[in-house]
Formats: sequence, structure tokens, C-alpha cells
Amino acid sequence: MNRRKYILLLIFFTFTFLLFAVDKDVSKASDVATFFDDIAKDLPKSIISKIELNKGEFFIDLKRVLKSEKEDSLILVDKKHLLPASFTPGKVVMLSELKHRTYKLDRYNIELSAIVLDSLQEMGTAAKKDGIILTVSCGYRPYAYQKKLFNNYAKEYGLANAKKFSAEPGMSQHQLGTTIDFGTITDADAKTPAGKWLFKNAYKFGWSLSYPRGMEKITGYNWECWHYRYIGIEASAFEKKWFQGIQQYMLEFIDKWKKSNIRL
Repeated sequence: MNRRKYILLLIFFTFTFLLFAVDKDVSKASDVATFFDDIAKDLPKSIISKIELNKGEFFIDLKRVLKSEKEDSLILVDKKHLLPASFTPGKVVMLSELKHRTYKLDRYNIELSAIVLDSLQEMGTAAKKDGIILTVSCGYRPYAYQKKLFNNYAKEYGLANAKKFSAEPGMSQHQLGTTIDFGTITDADAKTPAGKWLFKNAYKFGWSLSYPRGMEKITGYNWECWHYRYIGIEASAFEKKWFQGIQQYMLEFIDKWKKSNIRL
């Protein structure tokens, strides 16, 4: 092959590659635009506007969060997205069997997923330094247990009322094994030193308040100042930075993003 033919072939293949890359980028940009048009129906305009104005930074953060996910720590579980009865965490640990805990247990038979234990221990240590003792009152609940619990509430308070404060089987974050009810599990916890400390500091250790005050129409449940779910430090910072600190908004976004199959 003479030099001229070689140069022409090189130019041809280079041009073809660039054309393919540009076409791929255009297609990806179109997919992203379509995605945001769809998600904008479910999120406040203020959140969408902030993301649109800072897409480069947002996607860097999103990629970091998705890469850091442990097991199913970011799976969306609510009244529209149910876990199957067969779902169980990868490894469940009985907290009463752990030595040197930095937190109290309300009862001896509380279990949690192994992926949250280090973070809980670190958070308990930090709280103790501030003179606070955290009390873990509820953790992992299997599907069957949640079914029995909800049915009891429905009988006592009526089905409609029970749905406001208790999850039907398959709809409970407790089935993930990464969710804790702290303290006395009452509204009074919000005014206790431990409740105030958690509200201010839990996110630093990867814990997110699932059902904030005033968000009942968004979460589907009454305010629960005691109910925290472990989502990881990266996700907690991401939630606070881009989704106004509302877990439901972030998890709905991530759920739809994963299902879109758009690659970062």
C-alpha cells in the first residue's frame, strides 16, 4: 500500500470514528433530555432547575453515589414499589450479640443488615462524645412479621388509618434491614436531646430521615422523627445537596435513572 492510500484510509476511519462518537453523544443527550422532561413531573421545579444549571457537577456526584451503593441500599421501597415476600438482606446480625456497642438496645432481639453496623457504631461513638446515648428500638422486619404487624394495626385503627402510619407487607423499609426506629418511636422523640442530635448529624454517617414533617403527600406516611434509613455517606450528601434533604425525591430519581439504562 502506497503512502497516499494509507493516509486516505486513515482519514476515512478517523472521520467515521468521530462521526460515530458525535452521533452517540447526540443520542445520549437526547435520552437525558427526555429523562428530565419525564422526571420533572414528579420533582419540584427548584430541584430540576438546580440540576439543569449544574449538570456536569450533578452527574459527577450521581456517578459517585451509584458506584458507592452497597447491596440494595438505594432501592426504592414505598407504596408503589414493593419488595417480594422472598426478599431478605444479604446478612442479618443480632445486635445483642455484638460486643462494645456504642448505643443502647430497647430489646434484645433486634437485627440489622451487616452493611450498616460500622456506620451505626461510628454514629453512636460521635453521639456519646456529645453526651448523647442513642437507643435502637427496631430494626429488620421480615415480610411475614410486617404482614402480621400491619394486620393488627388495621384491626385496631381501621385500614385507612393504619395505612397512614404503618406499611403494608412488601412496602416497609424495615424489610431491607437497613432501617432503624430510634428512641421511644413517638413524636416526643423530636424534642429529646437524642432526637435533635440525630436530626442534625445522622446524615454525616449515611443515615437519612425517611418521613420528614410536612411531606406526607410525597412519602405516603405520617411524619416519623424516629425512622432513619441507611443509604451511605455519599448518598446522604447527594440527597442534601441536590434533593433538599428529602430521601423520597432522591430515591425516586435514582430508581428512574437506573431503569432508563442511560450510561454516564
